[in-house]
Amino acid sequence: MPPGRADTARFWEHVLQVVDEGRVIPVIGPDLLLLSPGDAPTFLYSLLAERLAQYLELNDDNSAVPRSLNAVACRYLAQGDDPQDIYSALKAVMPADEELPIPEPLLKLAEIRSLKTFVTITFDSLLERAINQVRFGGQRKTRVMAYAPNRTEDLDPGAGGPDRPVVFHLFGKLSAVPDYAVTEEDTLEFIHSLQNETKRPQRLFDELNQAHLFIIGCSITEWLARFFLRISRRERLLLARGKTDIVADARVRDDAGLVLFLQQFKTGTKIFAGGGALEFVNELHERWKARHPKDESPATPIDEPAAASRMEEGAVFLSYASEDLLHVQRLKDDLERAGVDVWFDKADLNAGDEYELKIKRNIERCSLFVPVISANCLTPKRRFFRIEWNHAQSVALQVPPSMPFILPVAVDDTSPSEPFLPDQWSHLHWHRLTAGQPTSEFVDTIRRLYRDYQKSALTRQP
Repeated sequence: MPPGRADTARFWEHVLQVVDEGRVIPVIGPDLLLLSPGDAPTFLYSLLAERLAQYLELNDDNSAVPRSLNAVACRYLAQGDDPQDIYSALKAVMPADEELPIPEPLLKLAEIRSLKTFVTITFDSLLERAINQVRFGGQRKTRVMAYAPNRTEDLDPGAGGPDRPVVFHLFGKLSAVPDYAVTEEDTLEFIHSLQNETKRPQRLFDELNQAHLFIIGCSITEWLARFFLRISRRERLLLARGKTDIVADARVRDDAGLVLFLQQFKTGTKIFAGGGALEFVNELHERWKARHPKDESPATPIDEPAAASRMEEGAVFLSYASEDLLHVQRLKDDLERAGVDVWFDKADLNAGDEYELKIKRNIERCSLFVPVISANCLTPKRRFFRIEWNHAQSVALQVPPSMPFILPVAVDDTSPSEPFLPDQWSHLHWHRLTAGQPTSEFVDTIRRLYRDYQKSALTRQP
C-alpha cells in the first residue's frame, strides 16, 4: 500500500530535520549522472560504455552494442585481451570537463549546504565540480579522496567542515592505472578489501556509522545493497537504533525480496516510494528551498596557502623550473594524447610545509619522475624544484634497478655535467628534445615504461 499523505509529510519532515542538523551523508551513484534529460535521457555511464566499445573495437554488424561498462569489459576479456587496456581506454574516452555539463541533480544536492561529506561510488569528477561551482564560484576547494585496495586514503580529522566539503570516491577515481572499479569483479575486490581492518578507511566508516545515509541512484545489486548497509554500521542490522538510512533507487524499490528483508528485520532503512533517484533529489531540493527561501550566494573561499592538487596513482611526474612552463605544458599534452597520465603543478612554489609534504607524496606515488632540464635550472638561487629532485633520488633508491624511475629530459643544450645538476644524473640516460618539441621516440619510451608500471600494479593487487 502506498504511503498516505500524513505518512509522506512525516517522512519529509524527518528528512529535512536530519539534513538541517548536518547529520546526513549522501551516497551518490551513476543514476544521478544525467547529461541530457527528456524523452531519450543520456547518462554518463551509458555514454562511456558506447565510447569504450568503439575504442576497443567491439562494435560490429554481428553483435549488439553493450549497454554497460561491465558488459563492455566482459566482452573484451572474453577475447583474451589484456585487462589493463580497459582502464587506460576508459580514461582516454572520458570527455573533457568543458565537454561534460554538470548534471542538474548534482547541482541541486550541492545547493544544500548542510551536506558536508559526500560519498560516491562513481569514478568521475562531476560531483566535485558541482560543489565547487555552487559553493565556491568554480574554484577547486572541495577535498577529494579515493580508496583503492592497494592504497588506503581516509578522511582527514575535521573533514567536511563548513568551508571545506569533501567527496570520497569509495570505489576509486578515474585513472589509467586499475585503481577504480569498472567491472562487477572490481567491485567485489573493493568490497573484500574494505572488510580488512588494516585497509579500510576507519574515519570514513566511523562517520558513516554515525550519520543518516541517503543512498541515491547507486543502482546496486541486492547483495551489494545488503552488504553496504551492514558495513556502514558497527552492530548488526537487527539491532539498529536511532539511525535512518534512505534508499532512493528504482532498482532497489522494485526488488521485492530486498524490500521484504529490510522491513522484516527493522533495519531502519526506508525505501523512497515516490520514484527513483532523480525524483528524490528533485523533491528534496524543492522542499529544502521552501524551508530555506533566502537565496544563498556562493561561499567566499577562505584564504589559505596554495595546495598541491591530487595526483592519480602511477602518473608521470613532471618537475620543472617555472620559466619552462610552456615546454612542460606541450610535453604534458603530447603524453596525454598517447594515453599517459601526467601530473605537474602550476601552484605558487613558495606555499609552505603542507604543499611540500603533498608534493613529496605525489613523487612517492608516481611511476616515472621526469625532471625537465634547461638553462633555467642552472642557478645558484634556492628553488623548489631542487626539493623535488632530492626527494626523487631518495625514492629511486627503493625502486628495483630493472625499473627506470628518473628520466631527465633536456629542452635545450644543457649538459648533464653542469655543476648545478645532481652528479648522479650524469650517469642516467638523457632524452633531448629539439627546440623543446617532444619526439615520437621520447613519447613512445615514456608510454612503454608507463605501461610496464601499470602491468606491475596489477600484480601488486591483493
